[in-house]
Amino acid sequence: MDLVIVESGAKAKTIQKYLGKNVLVRASVGHVQDLPTKGKDGSKALWSHTDTSLPDPPWGWTERAEKTVKRIISDSRRKKVDRVLIATDPDREGEFIAWRLAELLSEFGDIQRITFNEITETAIKEALQAAGTVDMNLVDAAKVRRFMDRLIGYRTSRFARSWNLSSMGRVQTPTLGFVVKREKEIQKFIPTPYWAVQAIASGIDFRVRFHDKDDSLVWKDEKGKINVHRTNDSNLANKAYEYLNLESQLTAKTVSLNDYKRRPKPPFTTDTLLQASGSKYSWRPSNTMRIAQGLYEAGHITYMRTDSTRTSASSRDKAKNFITSKWGSGFVGKGSVSGKPKSGVQDAHEAIRPTNPLSELPNGLDESQTRLYRLIWSRFIASQMCDSEWTSMKIQAQLETFDKLLDGDTKWRVKPGWESAFEVIDRAPPSSPPSPEITEGSKIKLDNKEGNPKLIEDQTKPPARYTQHGLVALMKSESIGRPSTYATTIKKLLDRKYCSDTKGRLKPTEQGVLLCDEVVPFYDSEKEKISLFSSSFTSEMESDLDLIESGVKDSVRVWDDFVSSFRGLHEKALEMKKERPTRRQIEYYGRLASLISDEVLNKILDGRDPLSMDGEKIGEVIDGLKKATADVVLPASAKQLSYIENLASTLELNESTACELVELERFDELTGGKSGTASSLIGKLREKTDSIPRKPSPKQLNFIKNLVKKAELEEEAACKLVGADTYSDLSGGRQGTASKLIETLRKRSAK
Repeated sequence: MDLVIVESGAKAKTIQKYLGKNVLVRASVGHVQDLPTKGKDGSKALWSHTDTSLPDPPWGWTERAEKTVKRIISDSRRKKVDRVLIATDPDREGEFIAWRLAELLSEFGDIQRITFNEITETAIKEALQAAGTVDMNLVDAAKVRRFMDRLIGYRTSRFARSWNLSSMGRVQTPTLGFVVKREKEIQKFIPTPYWAVQAIASGIDFRVRFHDKDDSLVWKDEKGKINVHRTNDSNLANKAYEYLNLESQLTAKTVSLNDYKRRPKPPFTTDTLLQASGSKYSWRPSNTMRIAQGLYEAGHITYMRTDSTRTSASSRDKAKNFITSKWGSGFVGKGSVSGKPKSGVQDAHEAIRPTNPLSELPNGLDESQTRLYRLIWSRFIASQMCDSEWTSMKIQAQLETFDKLLDGDTKWRVKPGWESAFEVIDRAPPSSPPSPEITEGSKIKLDNKEGNPKLIEDQTKPPARYTQHGLVALMKSESIGRPSTYATTIKKLLDRKYCSDTKGRLKPTEQGVLLCDEVVPFYDSEKEKISLFSSSFTSEMESDLDLIESGVKDSVRVWDDFVSSFRGLHEKALEMKKERPTRRQIEYYGRLASLISDEVLNKILDGRDPLSMDGEKIGEVIDGLKKATADVVLPASAKQLSYIENLASTLELNESTACELVELERFDELTGGKSGTASSLIGKLREKTDSIPRKPSPKQLNFIKNLVKKAELEEEAACKLVGADTYSDLSGGRQGTASKLIETLRKRSAK
């Protein structure tokens, strides 16, 4: 009997339907083993290697994986499995999982590797026929990626704790650097004021042209960029506005027409899908990837982690047949067929496309899945269609009593072409020229609407903060990260409080700025012209991993070179850190110094300035202060007090009422440390906030819905497990029924 192992339970169910009862299909539930996080090796950052082999660490079990693998082995023995087919995801990480599973299931002898880019019956059966072995180049690339991330993450994160910062990372830190750099551009921005006048006539936007480009008075922004439709002369702008109101019509002086075509875009890659869904639906990358994962596992789309725009000939043929049947053969175009992949593109598998291009919308999709599927389907079908055709009209108009011209432009679509594929999700544009017809000498009346014409007094705006999908686009253009890491990298920055997301825009926190401004420069080397956390260095590392994967570079050599580079940078950083006190040392010094008299403090300092000391000297001073304050009760830290104030505010408690919980009167009486009254008060306030009835978070509800779907339950039946009738009856918080339902469903899933 054959055993087929995939990563997710949903995927296993879909494949089981295709293969029938004579094949055992099981899910590994993601990674089964990885670098150790517990025991004596859990804190190690580096393992030894030789000239011919990579490090060989003791691979540790991931959460709940040991039970999962034991259950797979038990089922396989019972069913007398004689061949194992490992069908984990078709990428670097999937190959690593396959390698670990092959090691763990070696008792079954014949172990083979299969891959497929879509979960369809045809693709699965073709993969079974083409079964091969684990690709060790991909495995080595995955190993080196892990070793790099571990070494950088462990060593630099420990280094950053001197600034009370939680972590640093190979990809997350340079990505944070983009956000911090943009924030500095915003802060340094000096706005340039301007005046402008606009008018709408026959539905066409007209703007007063105040100056020609060679005019000495032409308006320029802070970077020297010219805009002829703006002016610094408020009198001139007011005059244009008054004459427009007075005449209420324009005379067309010149009218020019231009025909042009718009080409369809290629099918989605991961980054372009994240950008499109972010722009169109305001979805976060993590949300888009979750929905795409569901569509993939249900067999509706191809694998969603890819940087290739390549598609199969059969899928293109089906798309063209669909186009011909729906719109006619005249709508079929050359089609998007990738040639040689661009530099930095792995091209391991196809672009993201519908597995069945003939299906405009499969059955059984929820609202979010429907929106994403339609976007993916439309983009792929459009990629095989002809160009759309447009006409643009540019008009120069004038007033009788004012000597400045007005520029107007409009456009309309002549032939929809590929844009027909988007007719379900996009609003149709104008398809005919303005009526009545506009020619030279035509009188064009201003539209009778409020605020027309418009006098504008404004100033230039600073560059906008990045959206999450905009940051993905930048990561892609700078070649840092890969399709599998775009969403998770941004999530890390938010989870670790290095960035905040306000109204869809990313802003660095004080901690994020501190990390980039004070810690990152320690890892710059002018002599070697290397910056560990620069996008160029990170991009080079990504490129090396790709070259290992393709067999061009030797994994051991890449790893050895990296270790050598990192060791030099890290040792330099440690030496530099000793030259001056860290922020944490200064803050700790301040807390301890405030607890003793000036006389005792001056004796310990012996005339030295703590801010002028190196790290070692101020460490000695802190040791002296710790001895001097050994019997002194430490006050609550600023972090503790801030947290207490937030909790009290949530509970609508004033200072005295909150402090009564620990038999005190004021916050400044609270003591610090784990056993202090501040910690005790935090515990009591959290108990109270947990008991406040509130709605479940969107994240909780989405998680519950996924678990309910996996458990094959209806909403009502699932909610009954915790005494509720519908999702809207559930309560949020750690002690709420939503949390209880999640735990109950997870236990059922494990069983």
